[in-house]
Amino acid sequence: MNNNKFDVCIIGAGVAGGTLAAYLGASGKKVMVIEKMMGESDKIIGELLQPGGVEMLHNMNLQHLIEGIDAQIVTGYGLFYKEERIQVSYPTKEGKVFTGRGFRYGKFISSIRKNLKSIPNVTVVEGNVIELIEAEGKVIGVKYIDKHSDEEIFVEAYLTIACDGSGSLFRKKLSDAAQTVSSHFLGLEVKNENLPYHGHGHVMLLDPSPCLCYPISSEVCRVLIDFPTTVAPRKSEELVTYLKEKIAPQFPEEIRQNLLMAIDEGKFKIMPASLVPARPKLIKGAILLGDSFNMRHPLTGGGMTVALTDVYTITNLIKNIDLTNDQILTSAIKEFYEKHHYNNASINILADALYGVMLDPQLKQACFEYLKRGNGYAAEPITLLSAISRKRSTLLKHFFSVAFFGVNDNLKYPTPSNVGKAFNMIKNALQILNPLMLNEQPGVVVKSALKVTEAILK
Repeated sequence: MNNNKFDVCIIGAGVAGGTLAAYLGASGKKVMVIEKMMGESDKIIGELLQPGGVEMLHNMNLQHLIEGIDAQIVTGYGLFYKEERIQVSYPTKEGKVFTGRGFRYGKFISSIRKNLKSIPNVTVVEGNVIELIEAEGKVIGVKYIDKHSDEEIFVEAYLTIACDGSGSLFRKKLSDAAQTVSSHFLGLEVKNENLPYHGHGHVMLLDPSPCLCYPISSEVCRVLIDFPTTVAPRKSEELVTYLKEKIAPQFPEEIRQNLLMAIDEGKFKIMPASLVPARPKLIKGAILLGDSFNMRHPLTGGGMTVALTDVYTITNLIKNIDLTNDQILTSAIKEFYEKHHYNNASINILADALYGVMLDPQLKQACFEYLKRGNGYAAEPITLLSAISRKRSTLLKHFFSVAFFGVNDNLKYPTPSNVGKAFNMIKNALQILNPLMLNEQPGVVVKSALKVTEAILK
């Protein structure tokens, strides 16, 4: 077997792995990247980058990666509920306007991979990693099968970082988390014209669950239709009828005709909405990153922002340390996992909590009516959605404000029925929030309170 020695070996050249290699390479580290397939990917994941993610690219001097790929500037959201609609803009701070980007996932990945070729100390190969190699209680590298020669090759590295996506082969080794599926999104491409709000993401609070629409090029929007089931919908006449007769009539009139055309075209793509809590095992010489490490519901488009935040964090922790020193490196790994929760808990909790709210008819209506009030009722939540703010306290304040807003509405006329509805709203809100909070390593006091609440709700 051939032997190669690197500072860092990265498994996967997607959003996490590719940007990590670029940022680490720019810091002077010698990096090996092993990717199964370097061709342009055609997926419906990773198509909306929130402003917080755009800011992370700027922090790493990688903002050029979203240039030249027909990325569309996104300035806020339109929210639709029954016959009503509201518009919410992304935040501004000290005169700076924060914006997101919509793009084709494959174009972004190709831009990332093309950039890697220009970094002298980054080596990229096509191959399938089949094993983490261990010695004396630590991971010392990987074994992979080269795509072009079918040769088994051993790569040695002081740190191996698995960024191999939602179906990670190495999650079981490096994490105690189980992957669960809460729903499926059916993706369609719709002409990018006559949108209710130009340059915005659109969230439709439909029955039975929310749907999304956002621009991914100058000509096309992505529409994602949620199916709140663990089993993926199958292409059939029954599915087409459901989309045309149940879903399309609930869409804004401006989008409806193009949506029906896309349904007739029948180019459906399905993706699961997965939850993978961040529950790492502290293994010497190896970590997880990106979707292999942590996933949340894609409703809020926070996945790439979490990945880029983690890339920024781990690189800054290891770029100036002696990677040959096991104690120093393990300390950096431990600190990275701690900072992951601090940096990203609000994004993770918001994603699955908001999806849970959208499935509950009472909470869904309360959420829309709350945001419709405007000013701080909408401005602060959008700072969380955009990931410009990462404050858990702000998230909790507005989450419970929405619930109590709905409770107060029911108690205007305190009939037994309305009192029962009010009680159920609080109960349902807590059942949504509690497990998500527990996933994010809360402090001892908060964790104890959550456990008590969990026991009461059973």
